[in-house]
Amino acid sequence: MRIFAAFAVLLLLFSAPATARDLGGINIPDSLTLAGETTPLILNGAGYRKKLFIKVYIGALYVAQPLNQAEAILNATTPRVMRMHFLRDLGQDQFTAAWDSAIKPNHTEVEMRALQARLGELGRLAGNLRRNDVLRIEMRPGGEIEISVNNLQRGILRGADLQRALLTAWIGAIPADADLKRSLLGSKE
Repeated sequence: MRIFAAFAVLLLLFSAPATARDLGGINIPDSLTLAGETTPLILNGAGYRKKLFIKVYIGALYVAQPLNQAEAILNATTPRVMRMHFLRDLGQDQFTAAWDSAIKPNHTEVEMRALQARLGELGRLAGNLRRNDVLRIEMRPGGEIEISVNNLQRGILRGADLQRALLTAWIGAIPADADLKRSLLGSKE
């Protein structure tokens, strides 16, 4: 019996760690690597974006090293990625309006005017999103923002101010979904 118990303990010690998180049957990778980079980004947290109890997408935030403070992520000069796995269809106009309403509470009118054209371009690049589409927003040092849908690059936007604004929709002082913010910052659900 002691040999069996020792074998069971060894098996647990040498088991391969889980390589992904599962939310509602959707696989959320524990890490991802940006093109041209060798060091992977780590999943900081993931959760559902809900609008009136309706699950719209699963958001997953990736950073260079896990952080549980929103300001540290907002001010980071290392790459960050937001990956959004859509659970329902979302038209381009709905998408653009959602960004405006999510970002506006964290910005002044002057800041919103400076962001408006680029937010419109983000909506155009994302286009009409369908159930199971994956939108990936890569925020690189120097203010470059690469937009991809289903692993196909749609375009590049620029501006560290835009990077920060996008992140405030999820982890700003007034996030669009407080439960999602807690999940993205690594709180256990």
